[in-house]
Amino acid sequence: MRLLPALTSLLLAAVPLGATGAATAAEAGTAIPALANPAAGLHLRAERYQAVIGRPPAPGSPEALADLEILRRNERTRTPAGVLQSWGFLTRTPGAFSAAIGADVFKTAPTLAAGLPTFLALVDRVKDQLKDTVARPRPFLSHPELRPCLPLESGFSYPSGHATWFAAAGLLLADLLPQRRERLLETGLQGGAARPYCGVHYPSDVAASRKLAAAAARDILSSPQWQEFRRQVEPELGKLLVVPPAGLPDLNPAADSARRSDRP
Repeated sequence: MRLLPALTSLLLAAVPLGATGAATAAEAGTAIPALANPAAGLHLRAERYQAVIGRPPAPGSPEALADLEILRRNERTRTPAGVLQSWGFLTRTPGAFSAAIGADVFKTAPTLAAGLPTFLALVDRVKDQLKDTVARPRPFLSHPELRPCLPLESGFSYPSGHATWFAAAGLLLADLLPQRRERLLETGLQGGAARPYCGVHYPSDVAASRKLAAAAARDILSSPQWQEFRRQVEPELGKLLVVPPAGLPDLNPAADSARRSDRP
């Protein structure tokens, strides 16, 4: 699903996994047994990621005005099909990546489906702390004329929780399934792109989320907890790679491939 093509390109280039800024944010413990919380003992410290995401554009600055213009353009040009696709990214579960993988994640890989959220919960906790520190209001609160097409949320805006979750999930899954890397990263970025498309986040919120997700994913991937988790889910990975008889589904329907909603 290509909701925001150019924004996707921007986010892909934002911060590679090898970037500096939170290199020691993962404080790892020892390997844990198969049926326990696979992320137990792993800690991500929010203060070490603040420099990674920086600050949002200052109110009234050219960058802030560009942010707002993108949201206004999105509102003028979004389509029923695009809105429906955006709703598909509302729920944050591993199943959101089933189409990208080409298999039902919950049925085919129950250990992976149960364990992955424990790592993503650590990223969510960091994101929540950063949101409270920055305290950027949602765009529809600062600009009441905006008409979002997703449910309104009362939390702060920077960085985006959905965008952080989807980007981090895509990166972690890509480590387990490098054969699907491009599709997983695309889905991860589109989950974030849906937020400014529907006016519930600024594009700069999503750009910050991508940076946070890349830094946090790097720290998770280097931890002994993740290495043990990879060992636990190894038997399931081959099953996930069995392609359906009709092939992998198209993630970029032609009806939406031409839409550009990330810049004025």
